[in-house]
Amino acid sequence: MRLIGSVSLAALLVSSLAHAADLPPRRAPILAPVPLAHRDGFYAGTFFTLGQARFDSQQTAGRSVTDLGSNMGALAGYNFQSGSWVMGLEGDLAFNKMSKRNAGVSGTLDAHNAELLDSGHLRARAGYDMGNLLPYAAAGFSYAQGGVRVGDQGAVKTHVGFNAGAGLDWRVELPILGRSVLRAEYVYDRFSKETYSDGLAASLTMRPDAHQFRFGFINVPKDDSWRAPAFDADWSGSYGGFLTGFSNAHVETKTASASKTLNANSALGGIYAGRNFAFGRWIVGLDSAAMLTGMKGTGVVPGTADTLSYRSYYETSLRGRAGYAFGRFLPFFAAGLSNGRSEQMDRTTLFKRTNVSTNAWNVGAGLDYMLTERLSTRVEYLRSTGWKDVDLNLNSTTMVQSRSTNMVRAGLAWHFH
Repeated sequence: MRLIGSVSLAALLVSSLAHAADLPPRRAPILAPVPLAHRDGFYAGTFFTLGQARFDSQQTAGRSVTDLGSNMGALAGYNFQSGSWVMGLEGDLAFNKMSKRNAGVSGTLDAHNAELLDSGHLRARAGYDMGNLLPYAAAGFSYAQGGVRVGDQGAVKTHVGFNAGAGLDWRVELPILGRSVLRAEYVYDRFSKETYSDGLAASLTMRPDAHQFRFGFINVPKDDSWRAPAFDADWSGSYGGFLTGFSNAHVETKTASASKTLNANSALGGIYAGRNFAFGRWIVGLDSAAMLTGMKGTGVVPGTADTLSYRSYYETSLRGRAGYAFGRFLPFFAAGLSNGRSEQMDRTTLFKRTNVSTNAWNVGAGLDYMLTERLSTRVEYLRSTGWKDVDLNLNSTTMVQSRSTNMVRAGLAWHFH
């Protein structure tokens, strides 16, 4: 457009010079600026899903069951725009609420509960920009934690596979939140078949598949400009990004007459997002995170000599934050709620409990640093303490368990101010 405009302007100038004596003076035409690609860059958001999960189980015989369920989670991605075509990469993590009782087949398939506990996707997207609307198709890799329970015994396995789907992003201007994207899409997940044996009296195989209709809310930047390295940091608005770190859990298991403790630790990784509100230099807001962990540890089952194995595989947090900005530096304090999921087994009897959920208070402190106008990094410490003991009941013995967790996390986030 700039080339066409320049040629047109030159032609008009030449024509004006040729007919200067006959024509009145003309103003030079006003050239409209070339629109910048407006979907380039980082984005993050949340989503809610309604869908159907199918669980195919088999021992000597096989039987399938389906369940209508839901999940919710967080997503983040990056778009590249060329003309009207938009391509990018996107990842997400979600808590699932999909489970179904399988009545089994007499003598050939044990009755059991099949579950999808959590899931994640890494997808490539391709769409066509139609102004405020962006229809797209997406496909990539899928991950899920599945669960099988036979009576009070259970096991958790990791399933991998692929996904494919299509959707529509609708860009809107919302009060307070500003430029946002509302999303509706369909996603199909096809997962691997896994054998569940550890913790069950008889092994069985199970494969989950899912049809999901997802509805999302996404924050996007208002423009794609990057300032020079020297700038005044703007901490207001929404942000989202990725984090990694290390976690350690102190777990105490108790019966009426005995108590035993163990320690579990591992690396962690996940997604975090939030929104800041600025009052002068004071910054307050909300911050959330969804993390895959893998904290493993061993101890002793109270009242016995049996070994207890422990694995925490999913952690979330929702916190309020308050900090004071010193230019690019934002030290902060935070407090809120946490939730974790674990599986535990008496390794002598192979009696196992899965999807043990622990709710906790958390408190922590950290430092955010603004690297560019839109990109910040974070280091922080977070401690969570369970507010109520959870029932464990291994080996049909009444037990309760408490847990406290320490995390050191580092993150990289994109800001949408």
